[in-house]
Amino acid sequence: MRIQNTSATAIDNIFIYVPQFEGYMITPVINGVSDHDAQLLTISTDYSSVPTRRAKTIRKINKYTVSDFIDKLSWESWDSIFNSEDVNGMFNSFLNIYLRIFYYSFPLKRVTYCNNNYNNWITLGIKTSCRHQENCFL
Repeated sequence: MRIQNTSATAIDNIFIYVPQFEGYMITPVINGVSDHDAQLLTISTDYSSVPTRRAKTIRKINKYTVSDFIDKLSWESWDSIFNSEDVNGMFNSFLNIYLRIFYYSFPLKRVTYCNNNYNNWITLGIKTSCRHQENCFL
């Protein structure tokens, strides 16, 4: 915003990702207030192309993998750490051993989930209010 004497000018920058919103349109709106016209940005969206399933990668952690992790740590020889004089070398050696066992015991697992199950906390009343608000808006 720029203020000069008694008048103010507001300049807003709006950035959109054009490949996602290919059906956008910008039109001037003559407001008659000043010598600058307002700009109306209209974005048309296609909700049918929104994916309903998402995937994420997590670590498989349960009582069996934790037990395996503890067992492998207990059988590990820590001589390379305790026999070293260099603190950085000791730390790096410990970290390498620990992470090797961690990654082996807790493998990565790809999980897919559905969008509508993601918000289980939303009650029926909130869903009804959202639908009513959407209908009023449209």
